Amino acid sequence: MTRGLMENDGQLTSAFAESIAGWMPRTQRYLVAVSGGRDSVVLLHFLHRVGYDDLVVCHVNHQLRGDDSDEDESFVHEAAKESGYSFESTRIDVRGWAESEKRSIETAARELRYRWLAEMARTLDCPRVVTAHHADDQVETVVMNFFRGCGTRGLAGMAEHSTRTVDGTELELFRPLLPIRREELERYRIEAGLEFREDASNADDFSLRNRVRNHLLPEVERIFERNVTDAILRTASLARSQEAWIAESMGELPRSGDGLSVKALREMEEAQRDRVIWQWLQEEGVRDCGRNEVRKAVAVVLSNGRPAKENLPGDVHVRRRGGILFLEGGRDRS
Repeated sequence: MTRGLMENDGQLTSAFAESIAGWMPRTQRYLVAVSGGRDSVVLLHFLHRVGYDDLVVCHVNHQLRGDDSDEDESFVHEAAKESGYSFESTRIDVRGWAESEKRSIETAARELRYRWLAEMARTLDCPRVVTAHHADDQVETVVMNFFRGCGTRGLAGMAEHSTRTVDGTELELFRPLLPIRREELERYRIEAGLEFREDASNADDFSLRNRVRNHLLPEVERIFERNVTDAILRTASLARSQEAWIAESMGELPRSGDGLSVKALREMEEAQRDRVIWQWLQEEGVRDCGRNEVRKAVAVVLSNGRPAKENLPGDVHVRRRGGILFLEGGRDRS
């Protein structure tokens, strides 16, 4: 299967477009997240060019860059109009919310963006969301997950097609550009003559992703004296294959009442129990769920007395009562 976005002569690769249509049908309606940056501008142009006619262009004004943020919004609105697509936007005080919730700007922006997309999905009865994530984003994600001490689930990175539950709404996420490198997106942009909005903050080190992109990866390549991108992408591909096998082997969660059966969890091997609890916490919408959160839940499962309750992120508590492990609290959970 051809995975390049363009042929050597600069023409759009029809085989790539057809391969996407196999799992992202052109006959369906999609919400397309467009920031106005190069990647999302290329995504919108590409989808329009290969026959996706029923799109809703969605833009979040994070109000982080003053007049520049407002100009981004106007730019995306005009791009949607030129392509004949409807346009939806919102303005969110990301900085204020991040400060009140003691979250990083990067994390707050991502969480609020997905909340609004979930709201649009409910309003427009369209759960399908398309984003402009590409191969270099994948590399950065895998590297960050590795240094967070994740397992194969984190090393798998993002999938081209996946689901995510936000505020009780299951979003179907599509990332058609995920196999494509940043340099090829830029070549496509130049060939198509596309303008885009440059976010100067991408060069700053305020976010972890920027530091990984601007400093860590270049230093790793200097040390290894080679481009490490392909190796990281191969690792992610292998991890996704393993994750698919694990998910198929796991079967149904041992549900009981509004939670999980403590008896069934106690009878499992450690690796299986950890995986089941992690999957359950993810499905229940516990944010920033990782190894520490799983360990807290396991402590509640295995104890005969205390702790019968542990605190998790987002004002969520994991509890055990009557042989059932369950969650309570949390403003962010449905």
